[in-house]
Amino acid sequence: MILAPKEVCSGCTACQSVCRQKAIAMVADAEGFLYPKIDEAICVHCGMCEKVCPSLNRDVSRVPLAVYAARANDDELRLKSSSGGVFSLLARRIIARGGVVYGAGFDHEDWRVKHMPVENEDGLANLRGSKYVQSDIRGVFADVKSKLLSGCQVMFSGTPCQIAGLKHYLKASNIDAARLFLVDVVCHAVPSPLAWQKYLDERLVEDGLGTAIRRISFRRKSCGWKRYSMSLCFADGNEYLRDLRIDSFLRGFLSGLYNRPSCHVCQCRELRSGSDMTIADYWRVNEKFPAMDDDRGTSLLLVNTEVGEMLIREIVSDLSIVKSDYSDAVRVNPSLVSSGAPHRKRSSFFKKVNCCTFDHLVESLLKRSLWRRIASRIKRMVVRR
Repeated sequence: MILAPKEVCSGCTACQSVCRQKAIAMVADAEGFLYPKIDEAICVHCGMCEKVCPSLNRDVSRVPLAVYAARANDDELRLKSSSGGVFSLLARRIIARGGVVYGAGFDHEDWRVKHMPVENEDGLANLRGSKYVQSDIRGVFADVKSKLLSGCQVMFSGTPCQIAGLKHYLKASNIDAARLFLVDVVCHAVPSPLAWQKYLDERLVEDGLGTAIRRISFRRKSCGWKRYSMSLCFADGNEYLRDLRIDSFLRGFLSGLYNRPSCHVCQCRELRSGSDMTIADYWRVNEKFPAMDDDRGTSLLLVNTEVGEMLIREIVSDLSIVKSDYSDAVRVNPSLVSSGAPHRKRSSFFKKVNCCTFDHLVESLLKRSLWRRIASRIKRMVVRR
């Protein structure tokens, strides 16, 4: 069988999930990303893996039905969230109906990021907030299918490629998705789980002094929403806290140093995932809606379907919300429609990742050369004139 070329494969697991022969395994490559591997000895060449692949069967682009700047009226909830707290409000509605919410959370034993189901309010805390690592989603699509067949309402949140993979899988499995609500995020890219583990091991030794981790946040707002920080809290009461300009993992992620190759040619941008709703940070919201910016987080909310519109009406009383437009959504979140380029030293990172410390490697690769610093200074001087 022909699977998607490695450079466009997102690792969504739709092919593995749909294979009745269990001939496909998701195997990590040298960079730590999972890719499908076919066991030709048991493959019957049914073609289902090709049929469900969102990279081989790219969906059409869309425009949203409506766009909003929104934030939860509950300030405490917003401070615990990456942006405006909209995800939690949506999830609470589904759980109140007896439904289940799937999202990316931490495995608290080794702090890997995995997709998992939550059926109560307490469990939502683990799904809340950004996770800047590609989540392990193996086995989750089949679990969603089982929940839908049992008559349960399901909210599934994830990256656009995960949403697209789930939709293709359920369609190929002839599953009625009327009770399924899909929420994706505007995704810049997903970093390597290998890079995350390397960084985490270093933090445990240097900052945790061997004690256990109690809590991790990729987007702590102690210095504000716009200048968010990486936070790791340890059992001995110490906390590692560095903002996005200093923390090595955040710097590498935002620079494209170790993100998945397919993210740089993403097949699911332009709302191709088929989600009912898309959530992101409403960066630079002060330029269009000054009253919506208190530096505690404001969500960009794109309503893509009538199902999405219905759910927004249910939570609107819990929101401060202002209608915006798609052109401004793209202005503040260009990842909606375009992929960023990989860092020019990406290959160097993976060649050296096991040869030196994570912090030192990122610092050395992201440090600008002398001529680049001079050129940047000259450019700034010209602009000022």
